[in-house]
Amino acid sequence: MRALVLEEFGGPLVEKDVPRPVPGEGEALIRVGACAPDQFDLTVRDGKFPSAKAPLILGHEISGVIEAVGPGVADFACGMRVTSTLYLTCGRCRHCRNGRETICENFIGYLGIHTPGGYAEYTKVPAVNLAMIPDDLSFAEASILANAIGTPYHALTQRARLRPGEHIVVTGAGGGVGLHAVQLARMMGALVMAVDLGTAKLEAARANGADMAVDAGEVDFADAAVDWTEGRGADVVLELVGPATMPTSLKAMGKGARMVIVGSHTGTELTVRPQAMISNEWEILGSRNVTKLELQEVIGLVTAERIKPIVTEVHPLEEAEAIHTRLRERQIVGRVALEP
Repeated sequence: MRALVLEEFGGPLVEKDVPRPVPGEGEALIRVGACAPDQFDLTVRDGKFPSAKAPLILGHEISGVIEAVGPGVADFACGMRVTSTLYLTCGRCRHCRNGRETICENFIGYLGIHTPGGYAEYTKVPAVNLAMIPDDLSFAEASILANAIGTPYHALTQRARLRPGEHIVVTGAGGGVGLHAVQLARMMGALVMAVDLGTAKLEAARANGADMAVDAGEVDFADAAVDWTEGRGADVVLELVGPATMPTSLKAMGKGARMVIVGSHTGTELTVRPQAMISNEWEILGSRNVTKLELQEVIGLVTAERIKPIVTEVHPLEEAEAIHTRLRERQIVGRVALEP
């Protein structure tokens, strides 16, 4: 099969002819319909993910059609249209048994890093990761369900516990995760301030339901948030950027506020004064992707047209290198999908 292979970290993606995967016990062979690249792919390419080993085939946001199943697969069959969660988990530990597999105690790894990913014509995926998608959903849209929609869904429903009428600030709101976070927050009855850089991303955030949009390159968004909330500060901050915006996000928070950290690609350290946390009763929470059950709930929301997948561009797989360059330069609004 045809695939793009990262032969060495820091090097190019090389188109090669490689053996088609053979599904093993509990696995399904997927003919890739679409794969969505994101910043995580760049982190791996740059050699900043310690457990990644080159050569490898990137691509963890995958949708497609089942072509074959391995022994022990009972719930899926050839011809089914599917998407997938991203993590390889044990299925046996206390967290997996309690539906919190994203914090699996025996975490195995990621699709597209510890298994060959979706930058190829075919890939194989554990059947336990799969979820069926409706026929009227394109593969491009389906490829972003777990990451771009599932990630903020988990963060807002399970970690932030966002309530109707609350004020939420979303940093990085013009990206793939951010635009869907804006949609979800509005669906949940919250008032949304979108924070990002540049007119295009802010306009996209407004188009997806943001009540207010602030360019962090021109305005102190903490001051804007305090003004917006009539001096109270935000109830929730969804932090999708990381340390580059976290200090300002902290200043934007009101008493009793919750910060949920999803993104950290702009650094590794967060400094916060314990006294500020105590006196304000702040909660600072981490959030990690989406569970299989939550992915099925996301598919239900999309099917019911309560949430719209935002895929702004679809390109052939051969253009992955150019898309990665644009991702690195923060030029992508929403999500882009690649099709083999």
